[in-house]
This record gives sequence, structure tokens and C-alpha cells, in this order.
Amino acid sequence: MGFFSRIRNAGRGDARPRREGERVAAQGAAGQGTGGHGLFGRGVTRRSFALGSAAAIGAGMAVISLSSCSSGEVKETTGDPQVVDDSQVVAVLDGDYEAADCPYTASQTFTLPLGTLLFHTGGTWAAALFTPESSQHVNTLGALSLSSGNLSTVLDAPTQGQTWQFYDVRCTDSVYAWVEIDYATRDWVLVGQAFSSGDLAGEPVQLDSGSIDWEPPRFTTWNTSVIWQKMPLATGNASSEDSHCYQWSVGETEGTELMVSHGRFATAPRVADGILTIAPRVKEDEGTYYGLTALDLTDGNNTKRDQLVLPSGVAPFEAVYMNEQFAFSIEASYDGRGSLGNMGTFIGREGGPYVYVRREPLACVAGKGSRYLVKAQTSHFVVDTEAQTYATLGAPDRSVDYGDWPASEGIVDRFLSFATIRNAQGIPESVTARVFDL
Repeated sequence: MGFFSRIRNAGRGDARPRREGERVAAQGAAGQGTGGHGLFGRGVTRRSFALGSAAAIGAGMAVISLSSCSSGEVKETTGDPQVVDDSQVVAVLDGDYEAADCPYTASQTFTLPLGTLLFHTGGTWAAALFTPESSQHVNTLGALSLSSGNLSTVLDAPTQGQTWQFYDVRCTDSVYAWVEIDYATRDWVLVGQAFSSGDLAGEPVQLDSGSIDWEPPRFTTWNTSVIWQKMPLATGNASSEDSHCYQWSVGETEGTELMVSHGRFATAPRVADGILTIAPRVKEDEGTYYGLTALDLTDGNNTKRDQLVLPSGVAPFEAVYMNEQFAFSIEASYDGRGSLGNMGTFIGREGGPYVYVRREPLACVAGKGSRYLVKAQTSHFVVDTEAQTYATLGAPDRSVDYGDWPASEGIVDRFLSFATIRNAQGIPESVTARVFDL
């Protein structure tokens, strides 16, 4: 089984979540950067590139070209780093909010095979990666219906050949996307395909590829689109190259570049209500600054709706734009950076105030309306910013290690979580998935 952005074998309950950069760096330490491994060479340089390969064409897989597209203006922001003090912070767990009963109970509960990992970016289907019954393949791609609980196989073998493995997967009700990787050479490909009623439709399209010098893409799906980041490894031969964020939609022959970062993006791309959140490097002439950036994917111009520049050196762990403010987390504490340099999860925008959950962040925030679900060690906090209360969404009985793990991200009508469950003898036995109507 491959490793995944934000979780590592969470469905098995046997390892700690890791940041994607740490995982790739650890893997990259095992080999030397050779360049030119991938089907299309070392990867992109600067603002655009065209993908093409006799091997890919011979295999019957379409490829796309990518073009750039400028975004609009920032809304009501100064671009100044937000160094704030405690007077601008509302500490949820430190007395500023009251404890309350949890407003949610699971509307549906499903028992799934041990090792199943789920990824839900909205809609009625969640992408799944699970261990197959056959020993011929290390892992298998599937889909879980949030309505019926039916878990079906979508792909049982990678498209690139026997030496390749499935690495990561996402889907909506209309598009399915996955990454395949050859662990021997560190080559990878990102593939997208139309998706309908739990099955693939049309032909697969190779969206991107890379070699050992390029990190496997962090990506998400939204409506009929796949959105991904292509970034060089910090220690590889391409470390001086820019990072890029792209979008491709089903039926298009050309993808669009949404943004260039002169340095690595800090967070994975997240979409909520048609607003994409990414964290590029900004103010690069002044130091190391990350700007949480909200791009409107619905207006045809990818207009920049909002931005929040974090203090110098502070790297966000996760970020998503919800209710015209950022829900973001910091995974380490930074001395001398003000309150936004503290470890935890924040909800707010430039100028504050910021609602703050003082716990180690583990996953992207999800929720709907004024309620935000924040992953805690084994369960979730349900933070209601309107009622100014917090509650605990408990994990299933006999769940192990990191307990209830969120499959959902951003604004969702139905929140999906999953946990590895032990049997009466204490042995991991299955995965329990739960659906909560928000």
C-alpha cells in the first residue's frame, strides 16, 4: 500500500499521520535524483507545458496540454502579514465557548473491509482505496455509496503496468482521479476519467507525470474537475523550479494553470462552495511568507476573492475557505510570531477575530453553516461559531489509535468518517464508516 497525503494507513490504525512533504522526503532519501525517469521527462518548467508520449498514445491513453489563466484582484485585503495578539483570539476550549451536547448522530453506519481508506470531496460517492482479495495487486481503487453503503471496485490494476501501484485517489459524482507510482524509479502519473453511478465512463486521460525530482501531486476533485499541484521536491534536482496549480475538467483537451508559486505550496488544494483554497509563497522578496488564497472557480475568471498572509516563517498545515473566512491550522508553535504562530486550528480572515481550537491539528476542517468539525486525537470537536458552543463527536467503540478519521473536507451536506475497529480479542477486524447529515 502506498502512503497518502495527511494519513498513513489510517484505515489500519497502525501509524501516525504525516505531512506529505515529510513522506516524500523520507522516500526520496533512499535513492538519487536522476532526472528524466518519467514518461514525459523531468516535468514542468515555468508557466506551461505540453504532455505527449508515443508510449502513452500506444497504450491508448489520452494526454492533455496545460495553459495559463490569470486571476482577479484580492478582495479587501492589505497583503500584510497577520501578527496578532491574544486579544484578537477567541479560545474555544479555554473558556470563551460553552460545552454543549453533540447535535449529530450517525444517520448511517457501514462495516467495510480492514484496510479501507475513504476520501470524500462532496456528493453521494466517496473514493476508496482498499486491499484486494487477490495477491496479484497490492491495492485496489473503489467507490463507496453514501446512500447504500455499497463498496464497489472501480480499478483493480494500474494503467501503467505491473510494476506500478495505486498511490492516492479522489472522486465526485462526475469525475474520478488517481495517482499511480513506480516505487522503484519514483515515476508517477496523475489520471482523470469521467465517473457516473459508481463506474468509470469514457476513456482515462493522463493529466500529469513526474520523476523522482517531483513530488506526487496533492489533488482534489470538484464537480467535473480535477485540481492538483505540481511541486518539486525540496531536496531534488528540480528544487529551484516553481510550483504550479492546475485544473482540468471532463471533456476538455486543455487544462488551465490557476497559479504559480515561487516555492512549494504549503497545503493541499481544497474546494468548498466553488472556492478553491491554496497556500502559495508570497512576498518572496521580503522573506518566507505563505498567503492563504481563495480563488472563485465559478465566475470563469478564477477571481481571487480573499487572502490571508501568515506571519514570517509560519507554514499552514491545512486551509479551506468557508463562510467567507479561512478555516486553517498550524501544526507547530513558532516563537515570536504572535497568536497565529501557535499550534492549533483557526477560523477567521484578515483583521480578525480568530476562533481558535488549541489542539494538535490532524486533518482538514469540514462542516456546514456555523458548525465546524475539527479533528481531535480520537474524535471530533463540533464548534458552533454562532451559538458559541463546542461539543464532541465521539469515535466508535473499540476504535484504535487515531479513532474516527474524517473522509470529508470543506462544506458538505453529509459528513463521512471512518475508523478501524478491534474485535473482542483486541485485534483490528474491520473499518466502520459513519455518515452524519449536516
